[in-house]
Amino acid sequence: MSEQTADEPPSVLVPQRRDADWRAEVARRWAAELSTASYIPLARATVEQTLEDLVERVVAALDDPSVLEETGREVGTRLVEMHATGESSLPLSLDLLRDALVQRFGVDDVHRMLELVAAIAAGYAAADRESTFVQQETLKRALLRSKLKADRELAASEARFGEVFTTTPIGVAISDLKGRFVQVNPAWEHTLGYQEQALTSMTIHDLFHPDDAEYLSAAYGELAEGGSAKRLNDRKRLLRANGEEAWAYLAVSVLRGSDGAPRHFVTMVEDITELHMLQARFRYQALHDVLTGLPNRQYFFTRLETALVNFPRDSRMTLYHLGLDGFELINDGLGYEVGDLVIKTVARRLEQLVEDEEALVARFGGTEFAILVWEQERTPKVPEVVKMINDLLAEPVYVGDQGIAASASVGVVQRQVAEAEASNMLWAADVALRRAEAAGKRQWALFDPDRAPEERIESKLAAVMPGGLEQGEFDVVYRPLVSLDGTGVIALEAGLRWDTSENGTLEHEECLRLAERSGVTLSLRDWMVATAWDQLREWHADGHRVQLNVALSPNQGQDPDLAAVIHRVLDTGDVDPGWLRLCLPMVAISGDNEETRDNIRFLSSRGIKTSLHDFQGSPEELRLLRELPVDAVRLADELVSILHNSESPDLPEVQAIRSLVPLTRACGAQLWVGGVESEQQAESWREIGCEVASGPRFGGPLCSFDVSDFLSDN
Repeated sequence: MSEQTADEPPSVLVPQRRDADWRAEVARRWAAELSTASYIPLARATVEQTLEDLVERVVAALDDPSVLEETGREVGTRLVEMHATGESSLPLSLDLLRDALVQRFGVDDVHRMLELVAAIAAGYAAADRESTFVQQETLKRALLRSKLKADRELAASEARFGEVFTTTPIGVAISDLKGRFVQVNPAWEHTLGYQEQALTSMTIHDLFHPDDAEYLSAAYGELAEGGSAKRLNDRKRLLRANGEEAWAYLAVSVLRGSDGAPRHFVTMVEDITELHMLQARFRYQALHDVLTGLPNRQYFFTRLETALVNFPRDSRMTLYHLGLDGFELINDGLGYEVGDLVIKTVARRLEQLVEDEEALVARFGGTEFAILVWEQERTPKVPEVVKMINDLLAEPVYVGDQGIAASASVGVVQRQVAEAEASNMLWAADVALRRAEAAGKRQWALFDPDRAPEERIESKLAAVMPGGLEQGEFDVVYRPLVSLDGTGVIALEAGLRWDTSENGTLEHEECLRLAERSGVTLSLRDWMVATAWDQLREWHADGHRVQLNVALSPNQGQDPDLAAVIHRVLDTGDVDPGWLRLCLPMVAISGDNEETRDNIRFLSSRGIKTSLHDFQGSPEELRLLRELPVDAVRLADELVSILHNSESPDLPEVQAIRSLVPLTRACGAQLWVGGVESEQQAESWREIGCEVASGPRFGGPLCSFDVSDFLSDN
């Protein structure tokens, strides 16, 4: 830990001290655990310092996935180099690291933790195997040297051989070429559980596991015959004395006589059963969902690919992609433990649903599941299956006396095996699910191949949108807002335009819709506001005193950091904040969005104006107008269309729209409209009493370099 400088407040180092204390504590516990599992020929302080360094490297690796594999292997190798190679050293180390990391950092990065732990196990195994191999080679050389020097130093050689043979932790057996045991060391008896006298009536072949016996017998035979193989090194199964299987690392060599002919086999065995089981568990966890035990997306994809290769070409497969509806209500209202219980119940019920079918159920993560069904004559049709799914999920799960039910939206794709491709099926099912979710809860949709090109283009655009923003493919354009009393342009409303090259130019509303799918909604807002404000400063410097309006989407307007973002942008220039007007949708301030309303009040205190759009004149909206510092509202597009398409100004709906003008004025706000296309429409709004309008009648969106000339002419 570095020393605190004079300019650095003490509080800055508190997290560092806590991290250091935590690492030291983990290292002390780790050292204590290892001391019970193996003898480490190092001072306790040295061991703890080494382990603390390893803990620090592990934590750093979790923040940088690119070094997870390398770091994990290095940690495993270092444990072997410290001689922490007792029978339970590795499991103790992995369990301790896992528990410490989960306790410290939670389960958000569980997949990284599993990858790291697996890498540690792999590094440990590789280093331990190398160490074992060195021991084996040393032992073999000792055996050969003893044989060669038998005539000259028989007594000393036998004593030396006997010491190595009896004290090595590696099981060693010497057998003749038919496999009959000549001699075994104590480690052999300890590893496999056989007493030496019991082996006198057995051969090495009797210890082979039935599934590996043919391979091992052939390998021993080839060694005895002097084939191309000089030794055997492999992981195979042997049988313990109690009948259990033992995974072992086998190293087999041939002892030759003075004439060079094979005389005996030397078989060395290291028990790796525990390591094998640990690796198998990690492999299982990598391919299965931790909570439900169902296959995960990766395993599901692999099984789907296999099915498409192996199933009859004329058979049909149906893929159901499920998304649970409104599940956040369960998590937020009843807690995540209840949510996990419901998820596990859904998993079991989906398995129950297809237990009589050739099918696979998987959890893709979160609240999404998938079912793959190979259709038979008895397989129900898709509508029936979807109904069965929701009927099963609708059965309440009881937590105490509370019954909790779930429902699912379902996307469905059907393919003949000969025409199917795994990744395309998954994509199609996801597209169908999103369409079903857009239709409401408990809906289902069959993938429509006619809309596939359009869906793929939209998905591609949403995926590349962050890169497009980074590469400068977006522009800010400005739509004139005109006073209907004839005084001209009163403001320019900033909007987005994206030149996608391959797919043409997308305007503001389409950009916002795609931004919601791509996750760059807020980044796009921040860039648009900053760019438009810089441009406004230039126009003001050129003498064009025009107001800037920025229309935001619901998510952009509801962002708790909105006020902070606007303040940072305004602080970069010397233009009065009153020249900026934020236009928020009504939905952003309705309901329980008190934080958004507080942002409006806070921004108003600095002089920033606020208007609301998508106004429909409901009682709640009128109440909000009275409570908030809002000086203008823009009528909802559907209400504007009613007036534009009406055949008579005396229609009740037109009169209702007309009545909104005095209501908004009574609340201290003007009524604005958009989408005005003709002078006749403009005159209708002027007669009704609207103050400001925009639309094709007053000019389309302008690029920034055209604004100065436009303002000069108007």
